[in-house]
Amino acid sequence: MRRCRCGALNLETTITEIMTNFSSLPIELRIKIVETLYKTQDGVLDGTWTCRGRYRRPSEIDLRSKRFLSTPMGAQCSITNDLVLSTGSCAALNTLGLVSRGFYDICRFVAFHELEIDHSQKKDDPSLTKAFEKTVELVPNYVKVIKVHLGRRSKPPHTRELQWKALVKDIATVIGLCKHTETISLYYSDGEADITDIGNQILTMIEDGTVRNIGIYSADILQDNRSTWDISCIDQPKSLLHSILMSLKACEQLRRLDIVMEHIDIELMQLLQRRPTSLHTLTIRRAMRLFHIRPFLPFHMNDWALNSNLTRLTLVYCQMAYADLMIPLIGHFYFLEEFTWAHCGHWWRSSKSPPPSGWSKEANTLPNVRPPLKLLHIEDASSWELEIMGQIPAERVIISDRDEEKIAKFFTRTDEIFPSTNALHILPGAPDYIAHFGSLLEVVCRRRMIRLLRDARVLFP
Repeated sequence: MRRCRCGALNLETTITEIMTNFSSLPIELRIKIVETLYKTQDGVLDGTWTCRGRYRRPSEIDLRSKRFLSTPMGAQCSITNDLVLSTGSCAALNTLGLVSRGFYDICRFVAFHELEIDHSQKKDDPSLTKAFEKTVELVPNYVKVIKVHLGRRSKPPHTRELQWKALVKDIATVIGLCKHTETISLYYSDGEADITDIGNQILTMIEDGTVRNIGIYSADILQDNRSTWDISCIDQPKSLLHSILMSLKACEQLRRLDIVMEHIDIELMQLLQRRPTSLHTLTIRRAMRLFHIRPFLPFHMNDWALNSNLTRLTLVYCQMAYADLMIPLIGHFYFLEEFTWAHCGHWWRSSKSPPPSGWSKEANTLPNVRPPLKLLHIEDASSWELEIMGQIPAERVIISDRDEEKIAKFFTRTDEIFPSTNALHILPGAPDYIAHFGSLLEVVCRRRMIRLLRDARVLFP
Protein backbone atom coordinates (compact mmCIF):
# COMPACT_ATOMS: atom_id res chain seq x y z
CA MET A 1 0.00 0.00 0.00
CA ARG A 2 2.79 2.34 0.88
CA ARG A 3 4.48 1.57 -2.39
CA CYS A 4 1.28 2.41 -4.26
CA ARG A 5 0.92 5.67 -2.42
CA CYS A 6 4.50 6.56 -3.25
CA GLY A 7 3.85 5.73 -6.88
CA ALA A 8 0.78 7.94 -6.90
CA LEU A 9 2.75 10.71 -5.20
CA ASN A 10 5.54 10.41 -7.77
CA LEU A 11 3.00 10.53 -10.58
CA GLU A 12 1.36 13.61 -9.11
CA THR A 13 4.77 15.26 -8.69
CA THR A 14 5.65 14.42 -12.30
CA ILE A 15 2.41 15.93 -13.62
CA THR A 16 3.01 19.06 -11.54
CA GLU A 17 6.54 19.37 -12.95
CA ILE A 18 5.27 18.91 -16.50
CA MET A 19 2.61 21.57 -16.05
CA THR A 20 5.13 23.95 -14.49
CA ASN A 21 7.51 23.46 -17.41
CA PHE A 22 4.68 23.75 -19.92
CA SER A 23 3.45 26.99 -18.37
CA SER A 24 6.93 28.46 -18.64
CA LEU A 25 6.99 27.99 -22.41
CA PRO A 26 6.14 30.94 -24.69
CA ILE A 27 2.43 31.11 -25.50
CA GLU A 28 3.10 30.69 -29.24
CA LEU A 29 4.92 27.40 -28.60
CA ARG A 30 2.20 26.13 -26.27
CA ILE A 31 -0.46 26.85 -28.90
CA LYS A 32 1.64 25.07 -31.52
CA ILE A 33 1.92 21.98 -29.31
CA VAL A 34 -1.84 21.84 -28.76
CA GLU A 35 -2.57 22.42 -32.46
CA THR A 36 -0.24 19.55 -33.34
CA LEU A 37 -2.01 17.23 -30.90
CA TYR A 38 -5.34 18.40 -32.29
CA LYS A 39 -4.43 17.51 -35.87
CA THR A 40 -2.67 14.25 -35.06
CA GLN A 41 -5.34 12.75 -32.85
CA ASP A 42 -8.46 13.84 -34.64
CA GLY A 43 -7.50 14.43 -38.26
CA VAL A 44 -9.29 17.77 -38.27
CA LEU A 45 -8.53 20.24 -41.04
CA ASP A 46 -5.90 22.76 -40.08
CA GLY A 47 -7.76 25.66 -41.60
CA THR A 48 -6.17 25.49 -45.04
CA TRP A 49 -8.52 24.82 -47.90
CA THR A 50 -8.43 23.78 -51.49
CA CYS A 51 -10.73 22.85 -54.31
CA ARG A 52 -9.39 19.35 -54.64
CA GLY A 53 -11.46 16.24 -54.50
CA ARG A 54 -15.20 15.73 -54.25
CA TYR A 55 -17.34 18.02 -52.16
CA ARG A 56 -19.31 16.83 -49.15
CA ARG A 57 -21.59 19.02 -47.11
CA PRO A 58 -20.71 19.15 -43.40
CA SER A 59 -23.97 17.40 -42.53
CA GLU A 60 -22.74 14.40 -44.52
CA ILE A 61 -19.57 14.17 -42.46
CA ASP A 62 -19.92 14.72 -38.75
CA LEU A 63 -22.48 17.34 -37.84
CA ARG A 64 -25.09 14.83 -36.73
CA SER A 65 -22.86 13.78 -33.86
CA LYS A 66 -22.41 17.45 -32.85
CA ARG A 67 -26.06 18.41 -32.47
CA PHE A 68 -26.71 20.49 -29.39
CA LEU A 69 -23.19 19.70 -28.22
CA SER A 70 -22.01 21.53 -25.11
CA THR A 71 -18.43 20.89 -24.04
CA PRO A 72 -16.47 21.96 -20.94
CA MET A 73 -14.98 24.76 -23.04
CA GLY A 74 -18.36 26.09 -24.09
CA ALA A 75 -18.16 24.85 -27.68
CA GLN A 76 -21.70 24.78 -29.02
CA CYS A 77 -23.49 23.69 -32.13
CA SER A 78 -26.93 25.23 -32.64
CA ILE A 79 -29.27 23.76 -35.21
CA THR A 80 -32.48 25.36 -36.39
CA ASN A 81 -34.79 23.70 -38.89
CA ASP A 82 -32.64 24.77 -41.82
CA LEU A 83 -29.31 25.82 -40.37
CA VAL A 84 -26.30 24.20 -38.76
CA LEU A 85 -23.44 25.98 -37.02
CA SER A 86 -20.47 24.04 -35.71
CA THR A 87 -16.94 24.62 -34.49
CA GLY A 88 -13.95 22.34 -34.59
CA SER A 89 -14.29 21.09 -31.02
CA CYS A 90 -13.36 17.46 -30.35
CA ALA A 91 -13.06 14.97 -27.52
CA ALA A 92 -9.26 15.13 -27.32
CA LEU A 93 -9.28 18.90 -26.86
CA ASN A 94 -12.03 18.69 -24.28
CA THR A 95 -10.06 16.15 -22.26
CA LEU A 96 -6.84 18.13 -22.56
CA GLY A 97 -8.67 21.28 -21.49
CA LEU A 98 -9.56 19.66 -18.15
CA VAL A 99 -5.89 19.25 -17.13
CA SER A 100 -5.36 22.83 -16.02
CA ARG A 101 -6.47 26.39 -16.58
CA GLY A 102 -3.52 26.94 -18.91
CA PHE A 103 -4.50 24.00 -21.10
CA TYR A 104 -8.14 25.11 -20.92
CA ASP A 105 -7.38 28.55 -22.34
CA ILE A 106 -5.19 27.22 -25.14
CA CYS A 107 -7.54 24.39 -26.10
CA ARG A 108 -10.42 26.84 -26.20
CA PHE A 109 -8.44 28.97 -28.62
CA VAL A 110 -7.76 26.00 -30.91
CA ALA A 111 -11.23 24.45 -30.67
CA PHE A 112 -12.93 27.51 -32.10
CA HIS A 113 -10.36 28.08 -34.83
CA GLU A 114 -12.90 27.11 -37.51
CA LEU A 115 -16.62 27.87 -37.81
CA GLU A 116 -18.90 26.18 -40.33
CA ILE A 117 -22.30 27.58 -41.24
CA ASP A 118 -24.45 25.08 -43.09
CA HIS A 119 -27.76 26.04 -44.63
CA SER A 120 -29.29 22.67 -45.46
CA GLN A 121 -32.61 24.13 -46.64
CA LYS A 122 -34.90 21.67 -44.87
CA LYS A 123 -37.51 24.06 -43.50
CA ASP A 124 -37.69 27.77 -42.97
CA ASP A 125 -37.29 29.20 -39.50
CA PRO A 126 -37.64 32.92 -38.80
CA SER A 127 -35.74 32.82 -35.48
CA LEU A 128 -32.25 32.48 -36.91
CA THR A 129 -30.62 35.52 -35.40
CA LYS A 130 -30.97 34.21 -31.85
CA ALA A 131 -29.49 30.87 -32.86
CA PHE A 132 -26.53 32.63 -34.45
CA GLU A 133 -25.94 34.87 -31.48
CA LYS A 134 -26.18 31.96 -29.04
CA THR A 135 -23.60 30.00 -30.98
CA VAL A 136 -20.90 32.62 -31.44
CA GLU A 137 -21.40 35.03 -28.58
CA LEU A 138 -18.65 33.40 -26.48
CA VAL A 139 -15.98 32.77 -29.13
CA PRO A 140 -15.99 35.22 -32.07
CA ASN A 141 -12.42 36.40 -31.45
CA TYR A 142 -11.07 32.84 -31.70
CA VAL A 143 -12.48 32.10 -35.15
CA LYS A 144 -9.89 32.24 -37.95
CA VAL A 145 -11.65 30.19 -40.64
CA ILE A 146 -15.29 30.42 -41.73
CA LYS A 147 -16.94 28.02 -44.16
CA VAL A 148 -20.39 28.97 -45.42
CA HIS A 149 -22.46 26.30 -47.20
CA LEU A 150 -25.47 27.83 -48.91
CA GLY A 151 -28.22 25.53 -50.13
CA ARG A 152 -30.91 26.34 -52.63
CA ARG A 153 -33.43 28.98 -51.66
CA SER A 154 -37.09 28.09 -51.67
CA LYS A 155 -39.13 29.26 -54.63
CA PRO A 156 -42.46 31.12 -54.09
CA PRO A 157 -44.34 31.97 -51.97
CA HIS A 158 -43.06 35.45 -51.34
CA THR A 159 -42.57 34.82 -47.62
CA ARG A 160 -39.87 32.26 -48.42
CA GLU A 161 -37.93 34.89 -50.35
CA LEU A 162 -38.11 37.26 -47.38
CA GLN A 163 -36.89 34.52 -45.07
CA TRP A 164 -33.97 33.81 -47.41
CA LYS A 165 -32.95 37.46 -47.27
CA ALA A 166 -33.21 37.38 -43.48
CA LEU A 167 -31.04 34.26 -43.43
CA VAL A 168 -28.37 35.87 -45.61
CA LYS A 169 -28.41 38.97 -43.42
CA ASP A 170 -27.95 36.82 -40.31
CA ILE A 171 -25.02 34.96 -41.87
CA ALA A 172 -23.42 38.28 -42.77
CA THR A 173 -23.90 39.41 -39.16
CA VAL A 174 -22.12 36.33 -37.83
CA ILE A 175 -19.23 36.77 -40.25
CA GLY A 176 -18.92 40.37 -39.10
CA LEU A 177 -18.80 39.29 -35.45
CA CYS A 178 -15.73 37.14 -36.11
CA LYS A 179 -13.37 40.08 -36.49
CA HIS A 180 -10.15 38.03 -36.55
CA THR A 181 -11.17 35.77 -39.42
CA GLU A 182 -8.43 35.24 -42.00
CA THR A 183 -10.05 32.73 -44.37
CA ILE A 184 -13.59 32.54 -45.77
CA SER A 185 -14.87 29.76 -48.03
CA LEU A 186 -18.25 30.20 -49.70
CA TYR A 187 -19.94 27.12 -51.21
CA TYR A 188 -23.02 27.91 -53.29
CA SER A 189 -25.67 25.69 -54.87
CA ASP A 190 -27.97 28.41 -56.22
CA GLY A 191 -26.11 30.98 -58.28
CA GLU A 192 -29.17 33.22 -58.57
CA ALA A 193 -29.93 33.44 -54.86
CA ASP A 194 -29.23 36.93 -53.52
CA ILE A 195 -26.12 36.94 -51.31
CA THR A 196 -25.46 40.68 -51.44
CA ASP A 197 -25.21 41.12 -47.66
CA ILE A 198 -22.70 38.29 -47.34
CA GLY A 199 -20.67 39.64 -50.25
CA ASN A 200 -20.58 43.16 -48.81
CA GLN A 201 -19.43 41.87 -45.44
CA ILE A 202 -16.69 39.74 -47.01
CA LEU A 203 -15.51 42.68 -49.14
CA THR A 204 -15.36 44.95 -46.09
CA MET A 205 -13.23 42.45 -44.16
CA ILE A 206 -10.86 42.02 -47.09
CA GLU A 207 -10.43 45.77 -47.50
CA ASP A 208 -9.77 46.10 -43.77
CA GLY A 209 -6.89 43.64 -44.10
CA THR A 210 -8.47 41.00 -41.86
CA VAL A 211 -9.49 38.39 -44.40
CA ARG A 212 -6.63 37.42 -46.73
CA ASN A 213 -7.87 34.13 -48.21
CA ILE A 214 -11.08 33.70 -50.21
CA GLY A 215 -12.62 30.66 -51.86
CA ILE A 216 -15.74 30.75 -54.06
CA TYR A 217 -16.92 27.22 -54.80
CA SER A 218 -19.75 25.76 -56.84
CA ALA A 219 -21.01 22.81 -54.80
CA ASP A 220 -22.49 21.30 -57.97
CA ILE A 221 -19.11 21.23 -59.71
CA LEU A 222 -17.35 19.82 -56.68
CA GLN A 223 -19.93 17.05 -56.53
CA ASP A 224 -19.95 16.21 -60.23
CA ASN A 225 -17.24 16.57 -62.88
CA ARG A 226 -19.52 16.65 -65.92
CA SER A 227 -18.30 18.74 -68.83
CA THR A 228 -21.19 21.21 -69.24
CA TRP A 229 -22.98 23.50 -66.83
CA ASP A 230 -25.79 25.98 -66.84
CA ILE A 231 -23.78 29.19 -67.18
CA SER A 232 -26.73 31.55 -66.97
CA CYS A 233 -27.42 31.00 -63.27
CA ILE A 234 -24.32 32.24 -61.47
CA ASP A 235 -24.90 35.98 -61.39
CA GLN A 236 -24.41 36.26 -57.63
CA PRO A 237 -21.02 34.48 -57.34
CA LYS A 238 -19.81 36.43 -60.36
CA SER A 239 -20.97 39.65 -58.74
CA LEU A 240 -19.06 38.82 -55.55
CA LEU A 241 -15.87 38.06 -57.47
CA HIS A 242 -16.32 41.22 -59.57
CA SER A 243 -16.72 43.41 -56.49
CA ILE A 244 -13.53 41.98 -54.97
CA LEU A 245 -11.50 42.46 -58.15
CA MET A 246 -12.83 45.99 -58.69
CA SER A 247 -11.70 47.09 -55.23
CA LEU A 248 -8.10 48.31 -55.22
CA LYS A 249 -7.90 47.90 -51.45
CA ALA A 250 -9.16 44.31 -51.64
CA CYS A 251 -6.69 43.42 -54.40
CA GLU A 252 -3.84 44.81 -52.32
CA GLN A 253 -4.84 42.74 -49.28
CA LEU A 254 -5.81 39.43 -50.90
CA ARG A 255 -3.23 36.65 -50.62
CA ARG A 256 -5.10 33.55 -51.77
CA LEU A 257 -7.96 33.13 -54.23
CA ASP A 258 -9.67 29.84 -55.10
CA ILE A 259 -12.25 29.85 -57.88
CA VAL A 260 -14.47 26.87 -58.68
CA MET A 261 -17.19 28.30 -60.89
CA GLU A 262 -19.20 27.35 -63.95
CA HIS A 263 -17.48 30.07 -65.96
CA ILE A 264 -16.04 33.55 -65.81
CA ASP A 265 -16.62 36.01 -68.61
CA ILE A 266 -14.13 38.16 -70.48
CA GLU A 267 -14.43 41.12 -68.11
CA LEU A 268 -13.75 38.98 -65.04
CA MET A 269 -10.83 37.26 -66.76
CA GLN A 270 -9.24 40.60 -67.61
CA LEU A 271 -9.70 41.85 -64.05
CA LEU A 272 -8.15 38.66 -62.74
CA GLN A 273 -5.15 39.19 -65.01
CA ARG A 274 -4.51 42.80 -64.06
CA ARG A 275 -5.75 43.54 -60.55
CA PRO A 276 -4.79 41.12 -57.72
CA THR A 277 -1.00 41.56 -57.89
CA SER A 278 -0.54 40.69 -54.22
CA LEU A 279 -1.80 37.12 -54.61
CA HIS A 280 0.47 34.36 -53.34
CA THR A 281 -1.79 31.49 -54.43
CA LEU A 282 -4.29 31.27 -57.28
CA THR A 283 -6.49 28.26 -58.09
CA ILE A 284 -8.92 28.14 -61.01
CA ARG A 285 -11.09 25.10 -61.57
CA ARG A 286 -13.34 24.82 -64.64
CA ALA A 287 -14.01 28.56 -64.83
CA MET A 288 -12.00 29.05 -68.04
CA ARG A 289 -14.22 27.30 -70.57
CA LEU A 290 -13.62 27.11 -74.29
CA PHE A 291 -16.94 28.52 -75.41
CA HIS A 292 -17.29 31.38 -72.96
CA ILE A 293 -14.04 33.30 -73.40
CA ARG A 294 -12.23 34.19 -76.60
CA PRO A 295 -9.69 31.45 -77.34
CA PHE A 296 -6.26 32.01 -75.79
CA LEU A 297 -7.26 35.27 -74.11
CA PRO A 298 -6.18 34.10 -70.63
CA PHE A 299 -2.69 33.32 -71.87
CA HIS A 300 -1.71 36.47 -73.72
CA MET A 301 1.20 37.29 -71.45
CA ASN A 302 1.01 41.00 -72.22
CA ASP A 303 -2.39 41.02 -70.53
CA TRP A 304 -1.04 39.69 -67.24
CA ALA A 305 0.34 42.14 -64.72
CA LEU A 306 3.69 41.20 -63.22
CA ASN A 307 3.27 39.54 -59.85
CA SER A 308 6.42 38.90 -57.86
CA ASN A 309 4.31 37.48 -55.00
CA LEU A 310 2.64 34.59 -56.84
CA THR A 311 4.31 31.35 -55.75
CA ARG A 312 1.56 28.75 -56.30
CA LEU A 313 -0.71 28.34 -59.32
CA THR A 314 -3.26 25.55 -59.89
CA LEU A 315 -5.31 25.04 -63.06
CA VAL A 316 -7.90 22.25 -63.11
CA TYR A 317 -10.30 21.31 -65.91
CA CYS A 318 -9.55 24.60 -67.68
CA GLN A 319 -10.12 23.88 -71.37
CA MET A 320 -8.03 26.76 -72.66
CA ALA A 321 -4.99 25.99 -70.51
CA TYR A 322 -3.26 24.14 -73.33
CA ALA A 323 0.11 22.62 -72.59
CA ASP A 324 2.02 24.75 -75.10
CA LEU A 325 0.57 27.94 -73.55
CA MET A 326 1.89 26.96 -70.13
CA ILE A 327 5.51 27.54 -71.18
CA PRO A 328 5.22 31.35 -71.55
CA LEU A 329 2.97 31.42 -68.47
CA ILE A 330 5.67 29.80 -66.31
CA GLY A 331 8.23 32.17 -67.80
CA HIS A 332 6.05 35.19 -67.01
CA PHE A 333 5.65 34.39 -63.30
CA TYR A 334 9.35 34.33 -62.48
CA PHE A 335 8.92 33.66 -58.76
CA LEU A 336 6.42 30.83 -59.17
CA GLU A 337 7.42 27.81 -57.06
CA GLU A 338 4.55 25.31 -57.42
CA PHE A 339 2.43 24.63 -60.49
CA THR A 340 -0.40 22.08 -60.83
CA TRP A 341 -1.90 21.33 -64.25
CA ALA A 342 -4.69 18.76 -64.17
CA HIS A 343 -7.21 17.67 -66.83
CA CYS A 344 -6.67 20.84 -68.85
CA GLY A 345 -6.80 21.40 -72.58
CA HIS A 346 -9.43 20.24 -75.08
CA TRP A 347 -9.62 17.74 -77.91
CA TRP A 348 -10.23 20.65 -80.28
CA ARG A 349 -6.58 21.66 -79.84
CA SER A 350 -4.43 19.66 -82.28
CA SER A 351 -1.23 18.10 -81.00
CA LYS A 352 1.96 20.12 -81.16
CA SER A 353 5.37 18.94 -82.26
CA PRO A 354 7.83 18.24 -79.43
CA PRO A 355 10.74 20.65 -79.06
CA PRO A 356 13.69 19.82 -81.33
CA SER A 357 16.77 18.05 -80.05
CA GLY A 358 19.11 20.43 -78.24
CA TRP A 359 16.35 22.84 -77.25
CA SER A 360 17.59 23.10 -73.67
CA LYS A 361 20.78 24.84 -74.85
CA GLU A 362 18.94 27.74 -76.43
CA ALA A 363 19.24 31.00 -74.49
CA ASN A 364 15.52 31.81 -74.36
CA THR A 365 14.28 28.46 -73.00
CA LEU A 366 12.88 28.18 -69.49
CA PRO A 367 15.88 26.41 -67.90
CA ASN A 368 18.04 29.36 -68.96
CA VAL A 369 15.74 32.26 -68.07
CA ARG A 370 14.25 31.32 -64.69
CA PRO A 371 15.02 29.19 -61.60
CA PRO A 372 13.39 25.75 -61.45
CA LEU A 373 10.04 25.26 -59.78
CA LYS A 374 10.06 23.47 -56.46
CA LEU A 375 7.11 21.32 -57.54
CA LEU A 376 5.40 20.53 -60.85
CA HIS A 377 2.29 18.33 -60.73
CA ILE A 378 0.81 17.01 -63.98
CA GLU A 379 -2.37 14.94 -64.14
CA ASP A 380 -4.08 13.40 -67.17
CA ALA A 381 -1.71 14.54 -69.92
CA SER A 382 -1.38 13.03 -73.39
CA SER A 383 2.00 12.05 -74.83
CA TRP A 384 2.44 15.29 -76.77
CA GLU A 385 1.41 17.33 -73.74
CA LEU A 386 4.07 15.60 -71.64
CA GLU A 387 6.62 16.38 -74.34
CA ILE A 388 5.72 20.07 -74.16
CA MET A 389 5.51 20.25 -70.37
CA GLY A 390 8.90 18.53 -70.16
CA GLN A 391 10.48 21.92 -70.96
CA ILE A 392 9.54 23.19 -67.49
CA PRO A 393 12.44 22.98 -65.02
CA ALA A 394 11.36 21.62 -61.64
CA GLU A 395 13.11 20.06 -58.67
CA ARG A 396 10.24 17.66 -57.98
CA VAL A 397 7.87 16.34 -60.66
CA ILE A 398 4.64 14.46 -59.93
CA ILE A 399 2.90 12.69 -62.82
CA SER A 400 -0.50 11.30 -61.81
CA ASP A 401 -1.12 9.06 -64.81
CA ARG A 402 -2.22 5.42 -64.73
CA ASP A 403 -0.43 4.70 -68.02
CA GLU A 404 3.06 3.92 -66.76
CA GLU A 405 4.08 2.70 -70.21
CA LYS A 406 3.56 6.20 -71.57
CA ILE A 407 5.67 7.72 -68.80
CA ALA A 408 8.46 5.17 -69.28
CA LYS A 409 8.67 5.69 -73.04
CA PHE A 410 8.53 9.44 -72.54
CA PHE A 411 11.54 9.45 -70.21
CA THR A 412 13.62 7.12 -72.41
CA ARG A 413 13.44 9.39 -75.47
CA THR A 414 15.75 12.14 -74.26
CA ASP A 415 17.51 13.32 -71.13
CA GLU A 416 16.58 16.95 -71.83
CA ILE A 417 13.07 16.68 -70.41
CA PHE A 418 12.39 18.08 -66.95
CA PRO A 419 15.80 19.66 -66.37
CA SER A 420 16.89 20.20 -62.76
CA THR A 421 14.63 17.37 -61.54
CA ASN A 422 15.93 15.34 -58.62
CA ALA A 423 12.75 13.44 -57.69
CA LEU A 424 10.00 11.88 -59.84
CA HIS A 425 6.74 10.78 -58.20
CA ILE A 426 4.39 8.44 -60.07
CA LEU A 427 1.35 6.36 -59.15
CA PRO A 428 1.86 2.93 -57.57
CA GLY A 429 1.84 0.65 -60.62
CA ALA A 430 0.54 -2.87 -61.18
CA PRO A 431 3.19 -5.59 -60.63
CA ASP A 432 3.38 -6.58 -64.33
CA TYR A 433 3.86 -2.95 -65.37
CA ILE A 434 6.54 -2.43 -62.76
CA ALA A 435 8.31 -5.59 -63.85
CA HIS A 436 8.62 -4.39 -67.44
CA PHE A 437 8.17 -0.66 -67.88
CA GLY A 438 9.17 0.15 -64.33
CA SER A 439 12.64 -1.22 -64.91
CA LEU A 440 13.09 1.06 -67.95
CA LEU A 441 12.10 4.07 -65.91
CA GLU A 442 14.36 3.08 -63.04
CA VAL A 443 17.36 2.81 -65.38
CA VAL A 444 16.76 6.28 -66.77
CA CYS A 445 16.25 7.79 -63.32
CA ARG A 446 19.42 6.20 -61.97
CA ARG A 447 21.43 7.54 -64.93
CA ARG A 448 20.05 11.03 -64.37
CA MET A 449 20.37 10.74 -60.58
CA ILE A 450 16.62 11.15 -60.10
CA ARG A 451 14.88 9.47 -57.18
CA LEU A 452 11.91 7.45 -58.43
CA LEU A 453 9.07 7.31 -55.90
CA ARG A 454 5.77 5.46 -56.40
CA ASP A 455 3.81 7.55 -53.94
CA ALA A 456 1.78 9.90 -56.16
CA ARG A 457 -2.01 10.05 -55.96
CA VAL A 458 -4.77 11.13 -58.27
CA LEU A 459 -6.06 14.53 -57.20
CA PHE A 460 -9.17 14.63 -59.37
CA PRO A 461 -10.57 11.14 -60.11
